[in-house]
Amino acid sequence: MKLKKILLLVFFTNILLNASTIFTLSGVKKVYLVVEISGKTIPKSYKSMIMDSLQTMTDDLKIDTKGYDPRSLAVLVNETPINGSTMINIQLLIGEEVKRLDNYEKTFALTYQDMGHFVLKDGDDPEDAFEDTFDTMLLKFSEQYLEENKKISKVVINEENFASEMHYETNYDEAVKKSKKLQKNIMLVLVSNFCPWCRKFEQRVLLKNEINEIVQKNYIPLILNKEKDPFPKEFDTGFTPIIHFIDHQTQKSYKNVIGYNNKDEFTYILRSDNVAK
Repeated sequence: MKLKKILLLVFFTNILLNASTIFTLSGVKKVYLVVEISGKTIPKSYKSMIMDSLQTMTDDLKIDTKGYDPRSLAVLVNETPINGSTMINIQLLIGEEVKRLDNYEKTFALTYQDMGHFVLKDGDDPEDAFEDTFDTMLLKFSEQYLEENKKISKVVINEENFASEMHYETNYDEAVKKSKKLQKNIMLVLVSNFCPWCRKFEQRVLLKNEINEIVQKNYIPLILNKEKDPFPKEFDTGFTPIIHFIDHQTQKSYKNVIGYNNKDEFTYILRSDNVAK
């Protein structure tokens, strides 16, 4: 009996060490979304942002969230004080009723769990660290879900396919021709290799439907990698990302935005441009 227990322990330890997760997302078609924030460091206003992100992800994955369901997809945020700093803990969970194998009694169990953490010092703004951690958790969930539910044909947009999936031009001369023909200004996004803020700007801002609608309606969107794509060097300021708004008649930049701007900031920038009102 003792040997049997040892063998079982070795077996399960081996599974845990060699598996990316012990949970499966196969067959999860409907969930009820829950967000709870405890503690004083993370503003309660983040709740709507978290809920919007969960809704966007589940919509993309074709997971039904309408009405109540005994299976919950929950985000729980709490904090732990550590030597004058604060550790923020984020849990992404699925909880649901399951039946025990031996007596078939119903019990509540966690059928998915992922955890993320980051540490804040007094006065730190939690926004970027929170979004970095939470976005990574959602991406991990999405990739596993897509892998285990292969009937769903969902394109994960990344830096390699961003331009084609979001309908951005990738050739400066062609974009100029198109802007002249349609009499629309160019929105040039300059990025570079190994630029984390470029990736964040693509994923957190340019991918948002409300942003893309404004961009596609009012501009010829063009994205170029400054390290490999040809373009007039007058647009290179040395920083990335940088966004130039280029007049379709003069091909001169009449406004530029240097560095990362969040969704609300970039929406204001677009709305303040005369052509995007």
